[in-house]
Amino acid sequence: MKHAHVVGLAIALGLELILFAALNFFDDWTLESMPIKFVAAAFLSGIAYLAAVPNFGIDISPRKQAVLFWGVAIILRLIALPLVPSDELFRYQWEGKIQQAGFNPYLIAPADSKLDDLRHDFPQAAKINHPELRAVNPPGAELFFKFFSGITDRPLFYKIIFAVADLLAAALLLRLIGGEDRHRAVAWYAWNPLAVYSFAGAAHFDSLMILAMVGGVLALVRSTAAKESETKWLWAVLVALLFGIAISLNLVAASLLLLCAIALRWRAIVLALAVFIPTLLSFPFGFPKVGIWESLSQFTQLSRLNDLFWWLIEETVWPNPHQRNFHYYPILIVCVIAVSLLFIGNWKRGMLWALGIVLVLSPILHPWYCVWILPIAAWRSAYAWNVLSVTLFAYYLFWDERLFGLPWHAEPWMRGLIIAPVLAALVMLGAQKKTAVEAT
Repeated sequence: MKHAHVVGLAIALGLELILFAALNFFDDWTLESMPIKFVAAAFLSGIAYLAAVPNFGIDISPRKQAVLFWGVAIILRLIALPLVPSDELFRYQWEGKIQQAGFNPYLIAPADSKLDDLRHDFPQAAKINHPELRAVNPPGAELFFKFFSGITDRPLFYKIIFAVADLLAAALLLRLIGGEDRHRAVAWYAWNPLAVYSFAGAAHFDSLMILAMVGGVLALVRSTAAKESETKWLWAVLVALLFGIAISLNLVAASLLLLCAIALRWRAIVLALAVFIPTLLSFPFGFPKVGIWESLSQFTQLSRLNDLFWWLIEETVWPNPHQRNFHYYPILIVCVIAVSLLFIGNWKRGMLWALGIVLVLSPILHPWYCVWILPIAAWRSAYAWNVLSVTLFAYYLFWDERLFGLPWHAEPWMRGLIIAPVLAALVMLGAQKKTAVEAT
């Protein structure tokens, strides 16, 4: 039995690595057939990943588990480094560049004529997405962009930083989960093709937020488990600091604040720091005279895209001909609060549900958004999110607009490709859990 498991794990991992490496041959999406081949390779790599992780840790010593865990995690990220980055990176570089030149990214959009001289020195300026929009990232992220821009504009530098942050998040997750099975549990995150591609390949900066968020959750667990009052307070302050940093990088981290308050109880007063830090980081950009948070609200004016839920409502009872999404965010916020209150007795599980509601009710769902929940899903053993992380690679078919009647419009078959396997996984997991309960 041991030999069969090891062979199965080796085959699955080998296939994942080979198929993931194949993405390097299909990342030039200016060519008509490349997005289809890219998605096919990513799907197959994801299937191999889904087969590998369940076999990991079976009949393998803890030391060998650690070596294999980190070896695969690092190799996957090294394979991803040569991939063509997403156009999001060009905006990071651009907003850092204009800050270095003395411009405020919350006041001036990339397309503004005042930036023509800078644009001539930035070959990727024409590839910046939504050039009509001012900065939509929180101030902590913008300060990072400025800092990185002052060092180098090479994409590889950004990728290495984001990949290292990703690996550090995995290290913290190992501490959070603990136990003999921790390496297999965290492999659901560290070996995930979408997580690897999003940060080491596409160069999205969200790994910085995830690192701070996982650190905050770990500190929260330590605070609630500590016996001495002083220790509880010290960990609580660290919770506030780390969540403040996370929120200053990505507002999605704020969806966990109410659950943090529930867990900390009367020590929740320290969470004022989590609000103070993003506010403090706003001052270099002219806050409160400069409407930084008004600039962030531009995101709500974009068209709905690749969502999991609202398309169904719009096609049945609530038409939305202009595909605007601003009216969905108040509903999302109310639902996050309601779910958080429902899990007063189990705040750990509540964190999974709160982030899950954010993703399910988000009117815009880019694949790297799904990575936000993967560390929490690994912690709470919610494996269906890993299936979604694989099927969401279908999103990149949007780059082959010849597949659709209208560019950036998801046809029913594409929605089915993303959602149906997740629903099937939920049914299977539910059946397995029911069987296990009946067996006991």
